[in-house]
Amino acid sequence: MRNEIVLIKLGGSVVTFKEKPLAANLDAINNLTRVIARLNIPLIIVHGGGSFGHYWSVKYDMHTKPADYDPYGISIVHESMVHLNQIIVNFMIKERINAYALMPSTFMLGQKPIERKINELQSIAQNGMVPITFGDIVHVKKAKYSVLSGDVIMTILAQTLNPSKVLFTLNVDGIYKNIKTKEIIKEITSRNRSIELSTVEADVTGGMRRKVIEAFKIARSGIDVLMINGLKPERIIHAISGSDFEGTTIKRVGGRK
Repeated sequence: MRNEIVLIKLGGSVVTFKEKPLAANLDAINNLTRVIARLNIPLIIVHGGGSFGHYWSVKYDMHTKPADYDPYGISIVHESMVHLNQIIVNFMIKERINAYALMPSTFMLGQKPIERKINELQSIAQNGMVPITFGDIVHVKKAKYSVLSGDVIMTILAQTLNPSKVLFTLNVDGIYKNIKTKEIIKEITSRNRSIELSTVEADVTGGMRRKVIEAFKIARSGIDVLMINGLKPERIIHAISGSDFEGTTIKRVGGRK
């Protein structure tokens, strides 16, 4: 049964300036939190690392594969994500959003989800608070750590909680069918999925590619995924309300109702 909860990803390319190391996009964060404050529904929010965690993980050559990474680099990557999270949470508190920051290690055991703790996030969200978590470098075992991206966290949370809506905010208007013409793919269904994916993968790289892959996983678990421009945050309200919005919808395939 679908749970009346909305899962929102604040992309690192939205909340930071990805081309400028350690630079939060304060105007974008402010505009997003003002819109989120108007949503009178249970929410769970995940944010990316952008020019914070991503910048340092590249510098210290850290990846999703568990390994014995530089301990000093692990410390810096983790602290940078805590710092960015604090910036975002402080903006939310200023807008009277009851933000409740959580490291992913509170509901993950290395790369494995702890279902009981994820269900606890739902309880928190449905009782007046807004859990907000983030991509991070997580301990796996002994001296091994791995990068756990915010996009993967979205899939883990969505597959466990079966939310009513899943939104990814981007720094573009949706998934491009053609980057040169800026033509957006309005809807991806089971019928055109393989065609659209081959088109998308030819046109996007890096972070966007990962988002599309994770969004397809969520859709295969039976949940629509909405991809919109987070720099135009009013679209969040349109997407959640069910009205027509500019962006891309990846339609669910089977799954729970």
